[in-house]
Amino acid sequence: MSAVLIEQGTVSAQEYDALFTLTLPPRPYPGLRAFEQDEWTIFFGRERMTDEVVSRLVADRLLVIHGDSGCGKSSLLRAGVLPRLEQGNARGGARWRTCTFMPGNDPLLNLATALAGLDGDDPGGERLLHLRRILNAGTRAAEALAPLLCPRENDHVCILVDQFEEVFAHARRCGPEEAQLLIDLLTGLRERRPPGMYAALTMRSEFLGQCARFRGFAEVVNEAQYLLPRMNHEDIVRAICEPAPLFEGHVPREAAEWMIADAGDNQEQLPLIQHGLMLMHREAVLAAGPGAPWRIDLQRCLDRGRLSLQLSGHADAVTADVLRGVAPGEERVVEDLMRALSETNAEGHAIRHPCTFAQLVAATGCSEQAVRRAVDLFRADGTNLLRPYAPQAIGPQTLIDISHEALLRCWHSLADLEHGWLLKEFRNGLVWRSLLVQADSFQRDPENVLSPATLAERSKWMQRRNRGWAQRYGGRWDDVQALLAASEKARRTETRRRRLVWIAAVPTLFLAVSVYQQVKVRASQQALTEALRESETNVRDTRRQLEEIKLAAARPTPDYNVVEKQVDAALRVVQQQALRLEQRQVPQAQMAVAPNVPPRVYFHISDESLRPGVAALERELEQRKLDDAAVVVPGIQLVASGPWKNALRCFHAEECRTEAPRLAALLNALMVRPRLEVEDLSAKYENAPNVRPRHYELWINTEVVLAGRGKAKD
Repeated sequence: MSAVLIEQGTVSAQEYDALFTLTLPPRPYPGLRAFEQDEWTIFFGRERMTDEVVSRLVADRLLVIHGDSGCGKSSLLRAGVLPRLEQGNARGGARWRTCTFMPGNDPLLNLATALAGLDGDDPGGERLLHLRRILNAGTRAAEALAPLLCPRENDHVCILVDQFEEVFAHARRCGPEEAQLLIDLLTGLRERRPPGMYAALTMRSEFLGQCARFRGFAEVVNEAQYLLPRMNHEDIVRAICEPAPLFEGHVPREAAEWMIADAGDNQEQLPLIQHGLMLMHREAVLAAGPGAPWRIDLQRCLDRGRLSLQLSGHADAVTADVLRGVAPGEERVVEDLMRALSETNAEGHAIRHPCTFAQLVAATGCSEQAVRRAVDLFRADGTNLLRPYAPQAIGPQTLIDISHEALLRCWHSLADLEHGWLLKEFRNGLVWRSLLVQADSFQRDPENVLSPATLAERSKWMQRRNRGWAQRYGGRWDDVQALLAASEKARRTETRRRRLVWIAAVPTLFLAVSVYQQVKVRASQQALTEALRESETNVRDTRRQLEEIKLAAARPTPDYNVVEKQVDAALRVVQQQALRLEQRQVPQAQMAVAPNVPPRVYFHISDESLRPGVAALERELEQRKLDDAAVVVPGIQLVASGPWKNALRCFHAEECRTEAPRLAALLNALMVRPRLEVEDLSAKYENAPNVRPRHYELWINTEVVLAGRGKAKD
């Protein structure tokens, strides 16, 4: 059969042999990303679906493959269908060439680039421009492309439009014109059937409804759709076990069964399994040594822990690598990067939010160098948490995207329902939109400004926002700045007026403070008389200043700067006098008042795997009381280093002597293990200004087992 193609001059002997050359990829499991076309040798379990898709595609010319995120649409087309078209049909004398593109920010240019590179040529130059002009022909574009791309009778070209839903996002950002041209090309390909032209699309099922927004597309999708079925149990076992022998490895069935059960029967199942396999393969190869057989057995799976926690821990490790190289002030680059690349849809589900590299730099407010370093580490080979994957170059308009929603749903830093980055970003978006509503109200009526309390809160909140970030939620940065400036001006004016009113009450207030201080310390009658005499003198001085202030304020155009200086002078007199009385009359021992705050215990863990047990201890502790006071646990923090023993740290000598031992005893009563010791750090921190009273730290380095409950569960 090869002689037919070679004799026709359709392909060279070298090109034909290359179609069937078995070249293994660097590793047996790709991780969180989709399989690529050159990874067909390790793609197992989808053979029946591949046959069905190829059969329908050849018959119908256009096929729309849809399903949930993570169900394997891209992998099926890239590593299953496209290699089958090229290899299987070559044996029958047909020459098939395939190309893949994602719409991104420029769908038609990306398609033209993919078509221009079909033969491995440089995709630039005049050929690219010519192909791009042809795509403007709409429903006749496929007919115009056919003689150019398929000049011989046996020539066939299949175009894969991966993640077609990006077309809808492009239409929202830039208008529907370019999206309609691409859709017209696809509908014309199916209706007019130009010789040799085929196309396949992958799309998430929730976007099917948006197909009806474009002329003629809903009818085509109804006839050409293929809902990707779920892989059955045996096929998943094959996908786990069969790539390993190609790389001198072995994954026993019992390990595969554990992974399938742990990943759960949901849309994260396949990506979580592939990601866990990638990490465990790397670990097994290092343990076995270069060239030695390796094995991923059940014990290794149990030692590594749940697949979702492996993904979360991997993302945390990459984050730590990023932060080791950032400049001061850019420590939140990973958080801001991931918040920019994710969002919550109307159903409350975490979804991806692709951005160009330039948009990420603007939204994070970090330097281009810091953002590029973060993106490169998260998209590195063997990590594959962001795309485009290395080594593809990244320019300002390159679209950056999270490789799979499984990262959004399993990474604790992103997905935590109380403190996760995704929840914070959602709330920040609501805050910005509320400011836009207030800005509209202010433009209609300049009196509609923010209250002082709201202004203080929003001004602090705005310190981490910037113009680039605001574009995501409606923009109008200048309008919000005008609202804040007007609100600040109104607050200052109101503050000045209130201070004028308040100063009128200063004499009476000062007299009351003086008398109270004397009575409080049970001063002698003579001391009280002297204090009252001194107070009366200050009252007369203050009243004289008050009269001057009132005269200044009563002028037609009061000078608030002068008034404010006079008010400040009067206040200083009152404050200095009160301080002198306090220092003279009140003994220091009587001024010391025990802080009226509950004990607060800050939990620290050395490893993410300890979190479930410590969280159970947290819930138990918050149900107990220490000396009739509820114990507050602000949260659990993962730290890279800490004390090498399980300890309860205290920081004030009196608390270390009295309360800390009782708190440690309460904690030890709640646990079978570990056993806690009190670590007295008062010698170092007794006078530290940032250590509050009744502040304790609990450091845990080993697994927590609660009393009477056994090992804590997730």
